[in-house]
Amino acid sequence: MEAETTTLEQPCFDCGNNVFTLKLGFYFCAECGTRTENIIGTATAAEDVFADEDGGAALYSQNLHRRAPIKEELGELSLDAGDEKPRDFGSRPLPDIETVARAMRDRYLQGLQVMLQNQCEVLMETYKVSPLICGMAGPIWLRYLVTTGVLQDGWATAVVANCKDLRAKRAKGGKNKSRREKVTINEVYRTLRKSIPIYSTLAISLLSCHLAREPVLPTDIIDWVREAKLPYLSFFTEMDRYIGTAPAACPLKNRTMFRPILILGSWQLEAVAGKIAEKIGLHLPPVNFYAVARRWLEELSLPMEILPRACRVYEWLLPTELWISANGVVGFPTRVVVMSVLIITLRMLYDINGYGTWEKRLNGVVDKQGPLEEGCEMDSSMSSEFDTRELLRVLEAVHKDIEVKHDYLQDLNAYLKYYRDVISAGMARDSELRVNRTIKKCWNIYCKNEDTEFDIKPENLNFEHKNIKRKRYNDDVTISTCSESSTRLHPDIFEIKCPLPKCAVDSSLRGERELDRMRFEMEENWFCYLAPVSRRKSKGYISYKRVKDKFFIYAVHADYYILLRALAKLAKVDMRLLHASTLELERRFTWVEGKIRTSLNVPKDQSEGGPVECQEFDLD
Repeated sequence: MEAETTTLEQPCFDCGNNVFTLKLGFYFCAECGTRTENIIGTATAAEDVFADEDGGAALYSQNLHRRAPIKEELGELSLDAGDEKPRDFGSRPLPDIETVARAMRDRYLQGLQVMLQNQCEVLMETYKVSPLICGMAGPIWLRYLVTTGVLQDGWATAVVANCKDLRAKRAKGGKNKSRREKVTINEVYRTLRKSIPIYSTLAISLLSCHLAREPVLPTDIIDWVREAKLPYLSFFTEMDRYIGTAPAACPLKNRTMFRPILILGSWQLEAVAGKIAEKIGLHLPPVNFYAVARRWLEELSLPMEILPRACRVYEWLLPTELWISANGVVGFPTRVVVMSVLIITLRMLYDINGYGTWEKRLNGVVDKQGPLEEGCEMDSSMSSEFDTRELLRVLEAVHKDIEVKHDYLQDLNAYLKYYRDVISAGMARDSELRVNRTIKKCWNIYCKNEDTEFDIKPENLNFEHKNIKRKRYNDDVTISTCSESSTRLHPDIFEIKCPLPKCAVDSSLRGERELDRMRFEMEENWFCYLAPVSRRKSKGYISYKRVKDKFFIYAVHADYYILLRALAKLAKVDMRLLHASTLELERRFTWVEGKIRTSLNVPKDQSEGGPVECQEFDLD
């Protein structure tokens, strides 16, 4: 049968030629031989389709019609959802290794981009973050991909060449081709995750919130990730819904490619965000001090009149640590510096300088050490109803009310749900195993108690009262202080020996016990107690120092410790780190004041622009 040549209006997709050859009902390009998929020859005249000789409608004959071969379903080429291993390469031939590397790269980048988009959507919809983050995350992500070099044309060739060199060093002569392909694909996958780790999506989300001037901290991102409120840990189970099933050229499954292997700490996440910004040449602004400080003052239930004073202290100091840096692990985290500025502001406004405000509530304790000197007067603009005593009372209450546990740690039912839906998500379940049947039975037992009022908590469990002594508290505890004599504490003094719930305890004895508890708690956190100041030559701001006796000892007063304890728990940071950051800012503040005092007292003969008059500046 001689082929018929014709000219069509639709050109060839490969070469652009309009001349086609009709063979067996299909049109083939006369230049490159490509078959058109959307044009089929019916061997029927157009006039015969609409009418015949008798005036009736003609019938279309399907004798010469041939259907295009159905493509193999993508689902048949993939492994089970719970299989973490690569496919058996001997069962089905795969394309060349460079094609596989490019397919793995494309799917990996698409998956991470979808994960980043969903993170921004959750931040915007659930946590009311500004929609600007959606417009900022895209350019940051694309610029980050360009700097990594994974989008270059020769990336797959270079990675495969490196993998072959590495395979030649490790592999032995007895291994077959299938085994060598598995090793190469695993190395390609490791190269991808090393160049663009999965946690980079969290860092870009944090950078987007930072550029949008939102008070979202690294601790917030990490907490939402751990509680599975932000798409990260178990998002690989929904990946097929967004980017489809893995093609034949990509043998790795979603659980292997997109399941995170670790959760960074807040400090590390901030450092990763700084590295990404430095890598793409992004000039970051400082942390939005006003928004973060306002958020924390609201959580502490403190007056908003404190915020303008804190902003003035911030403007005076302008700490460089408030800029996210790639070397964030070396300095202090940004949230710690913001909290240090709040500590300095609260100490100046409420005169927390060791005058023993907390000890005044303990009857019979302060009187033994002599009368206390009254502190400096409060700021006239501050409310007289909210004084230092009220501040310490609020801080003590906030310290007790702040919940540091996650939602999945509330009870056993919540933890089992978290483990099933997040930790073990996507794992293969074999109903024939006895272990899985046992787990299913146990799960059914706890599901029955889910809607009841019974909670599995320590207070609901009845144990016999036993005299259990911890090995840690067998000996007396000695605290090395900066005072002349050391203080010895024994854990027995914390036990309330009165069996009655309402017993008449002498106020002085109660005060002694409260003071002993404070000393013991400070010792547990590597602090030591300083007695209130009885005599002082001048009233002013006290700067604490560290004392090194085999290890650093932080000697502070009880008032300052209560302030430090509550704010450190709110910022989710160790008290010693927050105290060290506060000491650093205090030294910087002292240096700034000294420079100002020196510049305002320049002699007339040394001044370049004439005499300088000394003026008093009102910070209000």
